[in-house]
Amino acid sequence: MPDRQLPATDTVTLPVAPYGDLRVLAKPNPATGALRCLVESATVTGIFTLEPHFDPDDIDPDTTQLKIHYGDELPTGAHTGTYRPHRPLISGAIQLVDHSLIDARNPHGRTPPGPRIYHRDTTSGHRRARVPERVARHVHAIIAALATYWLQRPDLDQLRHTAARTLLKHTGLRRKQTIIAELQALIAARQHELDTHQAQLARMTELLANPDGTNPAAA
Repeated sequence: MPDRQLPATDTVTLPVAPYGDLRVLAKPNPATGALRCLVESATVTGIFTLEPHFDPDDIDPDTTQLKIHYGDELPTGAHTGTYRPHRPLISGAIQLVDHSLIDARNPHGRTPPGPRIYHRDTTSGHRRARVPERVARHVHAIIAALATYWLQRPDLDQLRHTAARTLLKHTGLRRKQTIIAELQALIAARQHELDTHQAQLARMTELLANPDGTNPAAA
């Protein structure tokens, strides 16, 4: 059964205390389950891409793990997100890179102040570097607001289901099938070993019970 069509673009205003309101133009990708969020405020512009995150060994469509990419979805064929297009620009000076992985139920993280945030450092050969603490606090507040919005969307189940199917289409079932086959072979080997030990125990028990060597069953 094909996935139902995801709703079109949604425009919302999210409070991001103490930094003021954040205007968000959110558009789901019906092919991947990602949510493209074009944001704008007095100090932030750019795109945050929200994507459900799964344990590849246990793809749970009810996940609350959320990967927030700093920038737009990758073009077809691209394999790295360090320099995604339309990356968020903070205060007109700091452009974010990479992504953050959070639990949308607790977006600030178990150990404050939250996940590490990186930018492209033009003073060190454009290598990735951690943003200043004041900027990190600002970004943490933004991604917390976006995560809460994502978790409350009426199409959340569709987004997660679509993302889970997309991942499964990419990874396939071979790895899980291989693990199961290996476990079944191990169980069969252990069962054979168990049967051998049980037979040996029965023989030794019979020897103890018949010191003269007679076979009670043959008497």
